[in-house]
Amino acid sequence: APSAGFAFAVIKAGKLRRYISWQTVTGVARVPLGMAQAVGIMRRFAPDAVFTSGGYVAVPAGLAARLNGVPLMMHQQDVPPNLSNKLIAPLATRISVAFADSLSYFPGSKALQLGNPVRQQILDMRQVSPEHTRHQLGFEAELPLLLVTGGSQGARHLNQVVCQALPGLLPHCQVLQISGKQLFEETREQASQAMADLDVETRRRYQLVAYMDEEMPAALEASTLVLCRSGAATLSELAVLGKPSILVPLPPAIGSSPQEANAEMFGRKMAAEVIRDAEMKPEMLVERVISIIASSTRLESMAKAALSFAKPQAAQEIAAEVMNIAQKNRAKTNKRSHEGANI
Repeated sequence: APSAGFAFAVIKAGKLRRYISWQTVTGVARVPLGMAQAVGIMRRFAPDAVFTSGGYVAVPAGLAARLNGVPLMMHQQDVPPNLSNKLIAPLATRISVAFADSLSYFPGSKALQLGNPVRQQILDMRQVSPEHTRHQLGFEAELPLLLVTGGSQGARHLNQVVCQALPGLLPHCQVLQISGKQLFEETREQASQAMADLDVETRRRYQLVAYMDEEMPAALEASTLVLCRSGAATLSELAVLGKPSILVPLPPAIGSSPQEANAEMFGRKMAAEVIRDAEMKPEMLVERVISIIASSTRLESMAKAALSFAKPQAAQEIAAEVMNIAQKNRAKTNKRSHEGANI
């Protein structure tokens, strides 16, 4: 935030868990402290509106907004709301959601679907052909490309299964695997062992990288099919680019995971196939990938279904809604000040 020219302040906040533990107790204990800090910050900054997008820091910020009489706009990124958003939703003036499936969690007229903001680099990729982008990344332009990513930290089981599946995948497609920095060396060794009996030309169809940041939009656009987790940001990018996918939701630590609900939503619309992490096996993965990339009709229908979730103007529409709330509050505040001056 400071590098972008925004004033920045920090408050204490604790993660709110749905089960009893020492971390839960300390997390709850931090809420009043964080709220007191947030109240002080808001009195100093005098905001016209408060915007939160989930996470445990949203609770003290939302409560402080209510105490200061500042309108609150809350954004819901995943399909199901987390505990923080459930707690502050009644305090919100407006609730924006990324996906229509979330509207049922927030009955009433104050919730509307606006989508999740997507990086401009992703939006720009809609003007580039996958074939051209594949060539730029060092792949054959006309051969299907499977992009594999487990998120910024990687996913050990996902990496292992993909490596074991390489002998079955590479005769049919190219593979770009993003392992995660911490898992790169072990994934490289596993891939090398798995491809030991393949000829040189076939092995060239595989590329392994530890991490992608600026190159990620190009990798997504170059892909024919994406194998990945089902976080809200990832699905929003897949939707904007109309990318067919195989989703492997992050297993929940306890209870259910937002990623499971996100994946099920894409699965119901036939925008993706869903495989549970514990159920994923090399043979299953090979069969699923080949069945999708071998059918242009299937790829087209999955792409169309993914695009049905796209909200490319999400950032602008969310910003416009926040500004609308802020301007109304500013006008109301000015009116009260004017009336008070005339008494």
